Amino acid sequence: MLHHRVTILLLLLTAHGYSQGDAEQKLANLKALAESKNKITSINALNELAEWHYNLDIRKSLDYGQEALDLALEEDYKQGIQNAYKILRKIHRRLGNYNVAIEYTLKNLPIAEQLRDTAELLDAYTTLGNIHSAMGNFAESQQYLKQARVIGEKINAPTLANILNYIGRGYGKSGQYDSAVYYIKAAMQRELDYPQPGYGLSYIYNNLAEVYVELGKYDEAIHFYDLSASLEEERKSPLGKTFTLSGLARVYQRKKEYDKAIAFALQSIELATQNLYRDKAREAYGILYEIYQDKGDFEKALQYYKQFNIYKDSIFSEDRMQYIENLKINYETERIQQENELLKKDTELKDAQLKEQYLYAVAFGVILLFVFTASFLMYLNNRQRRRTNTLLHQYNQDLELQVQKRTKELLSANTELVKQNAQLEQFGYITAHNLRAPVARILGLGNIAGNTDHFSLPRDQDILKKLQASAHELDTIIHDLNAILDVKKGIHHAYESINLVDQFEKVKSILKDKISESHATINESFEAKTCYAVPAYMESIFYNLLSNAIKYRHSDRKPVIKVKTHIMGNDLHITVSDNGIGLDLDKLKSKMFSLYQRFHHHVEGKGLGLFLVKTQVEALNGSIDVQSTVGEGSTFDIRIPIK
Repeated sequence: MLHHRVTILLLLLTAHGYSQGDAEQKLANLKALAESKNKITSINALNELAEWHYNLDIRKSLDYGQEALDLALEEDYKQGIQNAYKILRKIHRRLGNYNVAIEYTLKNLPIAEQLRDTAELLDAYTTLGNIHSAMGNFAESQQYLKQARVIGEKINAPTLANILNYIGRGYGKSGQYDSAVYYIKAAMQRELDYPQPGYGLSYIYNNLAEVYVELGKYDEAIHFYDLSASLEEERKSPLGKTFTLSGLARVYQRKKEYDKAIAFALQSIELATQNLYRDKAREAYGILYEIYQDKGDFEKALQYYKQFNIYKDSIFSEDRMQYIENLKINYETERIQQENELLKKDTELKDAQLKEQYLYAVAFGVILLFVFTASFLMYLNNRQRRRTNTLLHQYNQDLELQVQKRTKELLSANTELVKQNAQLEQFGYITAHNLRAPVARILGLGNIAGNTDHFSLPRDQDILKKLQASAHELDTIIHDLNAILDVKKGIHHAYESINLVDQFEKVKSILKDKISESHATINESFEAKTCYAVPAYMESIFYNLLSNAIKYRHSDRKPVIKVKTHIMGNDLHITVSDNGIGLDLDKLKSKMFSLYQRFHHHVEGKGLGLFLVKTQVEALNGSIDVQSTVGEGSTFDIRIPIK
């Protein structure tokens, strides 16, 4: 185990100050180690790959970090778990998933306090303060940042300038501008006196400029934004650049120099979109909305306001929508059950009435037998019997037709209910089976930890770490459920006209590294170039199908992927074909679009992509079909209504 850690450390050292070839060799070595049969070596390499891609490809960074965490939890490798939490909290903080980032930070904080890991405590308190500031929770932010400042001053931490900068920014956000200027300038002076590698000075300039914008001192604000923009490239991060661009857009908006403001806002949106900075993209869209509203161009103002709202997450509304859907299904189920019971009782009542009528007829015939002559009684009895039989026969026929008609209606209603319940089947399974185990482990470990007679640290450190592992397993399942529930988000108000060519070009841009690495050839035939749908769904559908075509390519040939769109009848058809490894549909088709189903384990993945594609296509009232041959490739055919 020590040999593998030393190997990875040496590989990391070669990544700094060496040639392009050395960096590429280091990356290739890390990927090779990630495929190692030694799980500890693989976990360490995956964590390093996540760090490596953090500023290069945030999607890859997230995939590597999540894979490292899953494997570390499976192996109960504590150091690997802690390192995975560190990189994942950075990634989710950058993506704007603040609650997830806070959860990962809080999972590491108790361990750091028990072990007196000063560096991790400082980083954790600083991270919590910065995230709460971004969320507008300024009181909580200042509490965490002041704890970080005490630790930083005690050990004269190199990151003390960043902590002072965050404190100042929090004061600025809460309107205490004098205190904000004081702390940010103190941070700037310390950074100038004790320069540190990284992006600290860029953020200090940006935050000070932001305060001057709020004070109406636009020349000072432009001065500090220009200082940030003029720093060397290695001192500026893509996120810091979006701060500068959005800040300049805000300044020129307030100076009513709208052309400059629009140019800077559009640059910020482009950079934020490329790097998945959702909060910064939302901010820039808000600026554009306000500009066009001030200019009286209400059409463009409405366009950018819609984009601004799309970037505003609302988990509450999703939960509420799901809650309403569940109520509808329960109501329909109960209503049909009641109608079935009423129909059954009605049928029984009519049968009883018919039997009673028949008995009356027989009794009447018997009475007449004693009153009239035998022949006359026989005549009357036969005539009454024929009449009764005719009525009974006719009534039974009518009743049978009513029962058949009602049965068809009930079958139709039940079929619709089965379809709706099928959408919740996976969630019910996960809730009943997947969630029960980690919750049970958390409760059990919590009881052990609560028994002060037998529990002590650091001897029983493993109990706390197992508690963390169980909680993370629970969190991972909930995270996947939220990803699936995102399909419900915005379905009634986010439809718009989509340029399919532009949408596919955007997906190719996101996957450009994978396309280049695999030497894939992509043949496009867009006979239909536009459609009316949810942009996020179409992007996800293109992304997952193109990514899978590359991921499951054949090892003996270069991948050739064909993408075609055309209109047939009232449907838009999207066809994605590849010459990859293919699947045995006779065995796997029934499971192909199920949650967490994977059929090839030689490449990374969680078995979520095709499930999301099918869910999103059905949310658009469409359908998906697949044809595949082992060793030859696969073809996915998607049909979406034009209207």
